Amino acid sequence: IFGGDIRIKGDVVASADLHIDGRVEGDVSCTSLVQGESGEIVGAVKAESARLAGTVRGTISVRE
Repeated sequence: IFGGDIRIKGDVVASADLHIDGRVEGDVSCTSLVQGESGEIVGAVKAESARLAGTVRGTISVRE
């Protein structure tokens, strides 16, 4: 879980589920992604499943 006060610069790769409420400047790759309304991703998203409620500035590649 990345809370709303978390800012990350760089790619995030996880073999587990991720929940992002903060800001990520880089690509995100994981099994399952949940993005809260305050979440912001600047980069590509790759996941098996995703629930996106925030902002994504980049490409999204998701199975579900």
